[in-house]
This record gives sequence, structure tokens and C-alpha cells, in this order.
Amino acid sequence: MSCNLSTDEGGGEASPIALDQLWTEINQLATSQTCTNVSDWTFTPIGSKPCGGPMSYLAYSRKIDEKRFLELVQAYTELQADFNKRTGAFSDCALVQRPSGVICENSKAVLVY
Repeated sequence: MSCNLSTDEGGGEASPIALDQLWTEINQLATSQTCTNVSDWTFTPIGSKPCGGPMSYLAYSRKIDEKRFLELVQAYTELQADFNKRTGAFSDCALVQRPSGVICENSKAVLVY
């Protein structure tokens, strides 16, 4: 699967469709491994709130292509920041708490706060 960063016609900026497609690809990669050993897992901030900071954190396995995954996360974050500026988006401006770690529950990675 490859990421298609399609843009709005003539604008050269990310569209909501491109953001959704990229989010889907990122989420599929992040959840592609079964969580059986917590030491194989970590997390990263993702997205950009209009007031600044990440929109959330996402757990992922270090067994995936981590370099490619983090490049996709960075691309998503930059595209979302651009989209927020372009559209005048707003949010509650609350800071998203950074997780303290990851645990495995029912074979899925769960962030711990």
C-alpha cells in the first residue's frame, strides 16, 4: 500500500480525503502486529491541533518498518497543520497528555497514562 497525498485542485495543499487516506494507512501499520511483548512497542505523537501540539498519541510495534511509519506520521502531522491554517480550524486548545507507556491487553497495544 502506498500513500497518495492528493491535493485540492490547483491549490497544492492537502485535502481532507488525502488526510483520511494517510490516517488509514498509518493506523493499519500501527495495528498490523499483535501485542504479545510490551518491549516491542512504543508510541509517537501524531497530528496537529490548531492551537499547537499533537492531536493524540499512537502506539506502534517496533517490528514494523519504523522509519517508513514515522515518515508517514510526520507527513500526516505536517499536512494536518497546513490544513488547519488554511481552513482556520479551531479546537479546545487543551494539551494532550503524553502517555507513560504501552501495555498489551487482549493482544492489542494500549497506551498508559
